[in-house]
This record gives sequence, C-alpha cells and structure tokens, in this order.
Amino acid sequence: MDILQSRCGASDKALPKTFSCSCLVLLCCCQTANASFTDSITIGNPKALALGHAITADPPDIDSIHFNPAGLTQLKGRQLFLKGIVGLFSTEMELGGYGDYMNGLIEEYREQHRAFEDENGNLLYGRSPWDEYVYNETLNTKSKSEGGPTLMLPGGMVDMPIGAGMAGGASYRPPGSRFTFGTNVYSPMMNGMHVASDDPGRFAQERAAFTLITYFSPTVAYEVSDTLSVGLSVNFNYSGMGLELPIHEPHVAIFFLGSPFIQGTFCNPDGTPKEANQPDNELGLKIDVCTEVPPFTTFGKLSFEVDQNIVLGYNLGLLWKPQPWLSLGLSYNSAIDVEMDGEFSFPIYDPFKTFLYRFHSSQVMELAGNLVQTLGLQLPTPEQIQNDAKGPLTVSYQIPQRWNAGISLQLTPRWKWNVDVRQTEWSAFSEIYLDFGVDVPLLMWGNIADLVGTGGKNGISPNSVDYKISLRDVTYWGTGVEYQYNDRLVLRAGFEDRPSAVPEESPNAFIPLNDAKLMSLGFGLDLKEGRHVDFAVAHMKSETHFPPCSAALGNGCDPSNVVYPSYAGQDIKTKVEVLLFEIGYQQPF
Repeated sequence: MDILQSRCGASDKALPKTFSCSCLVLLCCCQTANASFTDSITIGNPKALALGHAITADPPDIDSIHFNPAGLTQLKGRQLFLKGIVGLFSTEMELGGYGDYMNGLIEEYREQHRAFEDENGNLLYGRSPWDEYVYNETLNTKSKSEGGPTLMLPGGMVDMPIGAGMAGGASYRPPGSRFTFGTNVYSPMMNGMHVASDDPGRFAQERAAFTLITYFSPTVAYEVSDTLSVGLSVNFNYSGMGLELPIHEPHVAIFFLGSPFIQGTFCNPDGTPKEANQPDNELGLKIDVCTEVPPFTTFGKLSFEVDQNIVLGYNLGLLWKPQPWLSLGLSYNSAIDVEMDGEFSFPIYDPFKTFLYRFHSSQVMELAGNLVQTLGLQLPTPEQIQNDAKGPLTVSYQIPQRWNAGISLQLTPRWKWNVDVRQTEWSAFSEIYLDFGVDVPLLMWGNIADLVGTGGKNGISPNSVDYKISLRDVTYWGTGVEYQYNDRLVLRAGFEDRPSAVPEESPNAFIPLNDAKLMSLGFGLDLKEGRHVDFAVAHMKSETHFPPCSAALGNGCDPSNVVYPSYAGQDIKTKVEVLLFEIGYQQPF
C-alpha cells in the first residue's frame, strides 16, 4: 500500500466522521477558552489596571464588589461612580508555508494525478488540473481582525467600530452604621472579534463573541472591627455567546477520496459512478464517490447565537489591617453555571453537499443503514443531507471559580507596594455540552464513528455533543506601586504576569492570546467637594508560534485526531496586542 493509502487508516474511512466531529470541537473551545484569558481586563477600573490588578488588599472603590467586597466598607456616605474604557485590540495570524508532512502529501498526490490523464494528456474522471485542485488561499498569507470587538448582546452579535463602553455603580453607608451597601455594573469577561468575509483567518473564526455582564450586584459589607471587614456580593449576570465559522479542513481523507485508487475503482473515466453490473465493477455495488471535492474547499458554515439573561454567582471578601502600614486581603469569585439557549444553522456547501447526497443515495449506504439500525443507530438520509441543518441550540458549561490573595505594604509615607496572587480553576471548565434539539446529519455520522473508534469518548450523539476540553488550573501574580506625589495626586505603575491555561502538551492555534505580560501606568487625583478621578493606560502583548503539525486544533497532521486542522501542516504565528485606556469618576450624592 502506498503512503497516501496508509495515511487513511481505519479511523478515517468515513470522511463525514472527520468533518462532523472536528468542527464541533472548534465550536466548543475556540472562543470560549480565548475569552478566559481576558479575565478582569474588561472590569474597567483604572486603579486596578494601573496596579497590575494587585488590589485584593487595597480594594478599589465600587469595583471592590468584584475584587474584594469587604473593601466597600472604606466608602463613606453616599457615593456615585462612573467609569469609561477604550480598548484598541489587534489580533493577527500569520499563515505560513507547509512543513514536510503537507509538502509530502501534495507531492505524492501530484505524482498520482498523472494517472487521471489519458495518452493525449486529457483529464479523466472529471478531475480538475492539479494546481487548481490543491490551491490553498490561506498559504503564505496574513489575517488581521477588523474594527473594534464583536459583542454578544441580548439582541445578537454586534460588530463595534471601536472598543469602548461606560458603566458605573453606587454605594451607601448610613451614618453611624457598620454596614455598607452597593451595586455595580461591570463585565468580568468580554471578548470577541471579526475578520473580513474573505480573510484567510476566517476558518479559525469569522465572527465570534463571548460576553458575561454583571448588571445587578447587590452587595453588603460589614466592618467587624476597626481592623477587620467582610463582604458578600450576589451577582445577576447576562451570558451570551455567538459564532460564525466557515468550515475548511484539508484532511488526508479528502486527498484519498480523490486518488486514482478510489476513482478508478468506483468511477468511470467520464466521472459517473460505475453501475453494479458493469464488468469492471469488482464489488458489484454502485457507490457514488465521483463528485470532486478539492481538499481546500469551504465545506459549509456553522453559525449560532445563544444567551441567558439571568445567571447567578457570588463574591466573598475579607480585609484585615492589623497594622496601619499592613493590609491583607482574601476574596473568592464563585463558579457560574451557564445554560444558554438560542438557534443554530449549519448549511453545507457544494460540491461537498452534492458529494454527501450522492454518496448516501448509493446502494452500499442502503446496506450500511440496515446494518447500523440493528445496532440501534441510524444514518442520515439523503433528504436530511439535502436540507440544511438548523434549529434550537443549548450550550452549557461552568465558568470556574477564582481565589485571590493580596498584601499591601505602606513602605514609607509616600510609597506603597501591592502584591496579589490569583488561582483560577480552569480545569473545571472541562465539559461543554451542546444540545442541538434536532438530529444533525453530520453528528449522526459522528455518533457512529465515535462509538466505533473511541468507545464514545468524544460524547457525540445524533443531536448533541458532550465535549471534554483540556485546560489547566493557573496560578499567576501581579504587582503595583503607588507614589503619593502630593496631598491630591497619587501616581501608579503595575505589572501582571498572565500565563495561558492551555497545557503545553496540547497547544491550540485558535487561542491566539496565550502567555502575556501586562504593564500599566496611572494616577489618582482628588478634586474639590469630595470628587475624585482615576486614570490608567496599559499595554498587553502575546506572541505564539505553532510550527507545522504542532497544534492538533489548528495545524495538526495526525489523521486519527478528531479535531479541526483547518490549516493542516502550515506554519502559524499569532500576535495579540491590547492597549487600554480607563477613567473613573467618583462623587458623593
């Protein structure tokens, strides 16, 4: 058996298996995991940003509700807060050339392609010229996000011209009371982007958005003593997620379907399938695999929007000041269980749609259908394939819990130093359940392939996917310093190390934001009549290189992995840069 045939092992005998399972993997983890690494960036608090988010022991005004609810006791009387954020986000993907694997595969096919030519050099079996058949529009190109971020809001996905927003809150401490009450509006996580409809990076995501907005956060903080405070916040959140993803997967199985072995066995030179009674039909069955499907074809487009209007969570906080120069803080952000409802559509494009329709209309598929029915399973009918899949969709998962610990040291009357350590349990974000509400033809194939190939480890049924995503818990730190320039002005600077939650042994080329460093500067200014202004600017950058075949999700080359290698065998480099400007205003009312 030649190299090409050997690459198409038992796990790849059915093209629909690879296609159906892999796109659902990307659906599960592409944007959601990316959003996880923007944690706290979109809160919009300039003091927190300027100090590298090292503020658990030095909580910042109304946003103490998120960072440490106990800090609310530092606010006296009635206080009103407004804040604004402007973010310049740039996501780039450099899609380079092929490595040895894909170069070898294409060269092998090029040699075999000559078998499609007759003695006069005319193409047989309805084949395209070689250079057209293997044309890859993404080869040696660059992709870049457009405009501002894409947000998922109650009305659907919205492409923003610029990343900007406003929010605020209020607090109240009755005279003589040890209790302080407050509520705040903020976004614990918000991420999204879009590229042009002809951008080569669209096969990672054309439009995608993930949103978690806390719109009501009733909070109570209690001053136990002059040195100890505790706090509790109950959070009412909106959660939304959207995706538009053209499917493009140059899997080795597609090359194999177009090989002389398959075409010569089942197809006539004019591109029609051999009849069962033809003398040269050794199997005696009519199997129509003769529709040409070039390996870099766009097979279809998956689109969905889901959301949930009321998602509950809570925050706990403790603030202890044993000495005037020492403050210790501990806080907890609870896990949040999300179950979002919406609609999906999954049209399949020609020529892949025609290929599947004719293949499922073949005599062999009738026999296969009878066989799988005896096992309690079912193959999609040609009619189901012809009608584009669409219907209700429910996406369920858990946003993980987070612990925060911090220390704040007043080193001198003018200098203060803060350090925070945070631990986020991203391993809890290990299961994403998608319930499509209707049977999806490609999932019906995936269900059979999953049971046969893995014993059901991928959790694929005809109308759902219970996918296990691989993320690790991360512990990271941030630090910041304050310099009291005079009685009214304080200057700040911060640094935060933000490691990726993607394990090193399982790289993911579709999560462009990996290990990143955040550096920030800012100030706080007291105005007249108890008013106050804070400002911060921060820069964060993340660059990652994925050599050919290194990331199963992205440019993987292992045909046995049921993933989405839309840029199989290509070299990929990603770069994410974020420039943030945040301003906050406080006044009594």
